[in-house]
Amino acid sequence: EPPIHEELPPHPVSPYGASKLAGEGYCSAYNKSFGIDTVMLRFGNVYGPGSLHKSSVVAKFIRQALDGETLEIYGDGSQTRDFIYIDDLISAVMLAATTENIGGETFQIASNKETTVGEITNKLIKIMHECGVKDIKVINGEIRVGDVKRNYSDTSKAKERLGWTPTMNQDEGLKNTVEYFTK
Repeated sequence: EPPIHEELPPHPVSPYGASKLAGEGYCSAYNKSFGIDTVMLRFGNVYGPGSLHKSSVVAKFIRQALDGETLEIYGDGSQTRDFIYIDDLISAVMLAATTENIGGETFQIASNKETTVGEITNKLIKIMHECGVKDIKVINGEIRVGDVKRNYSDTSKAKERLGWTPTMNQDEGLKNTVEYFTK
């Protein structure tokens, strides 16, 4: 049950999630066994300029709309995600790489905001219309196996230990992302 925080026992629901947890296990083991100061960062759904080849919902929907393709929301669009702008993520990575005495720690790096896929889609369509992309079609398809219904993060540990908080307003970040794709 969200918000997700670092102390919750992980229970991956997809092979992708399980592979990320395995990576965290290796980092933890190397920290405990060899004293290597590993730091695990759990990213929210990353979006922003430079995401041309990402398959995340924001990048995928912008590409599809620009190509005149129909956008498919899996399920009814009420599933939630925590979207994090690339510049905020880079700031967190830099702090994690340079902050002392955090070896072996795990941090949630996200916006700490729950947004439905339907909401993010509507925001994207509005911004794309403003950028001249018209006649965007959206359908609701089948729910994907392993798809999480609700997901957003509690980032208070990153604020406390790294001094990090996200700063990008979601609407402005989406506008920057659409402008990047349309150039």
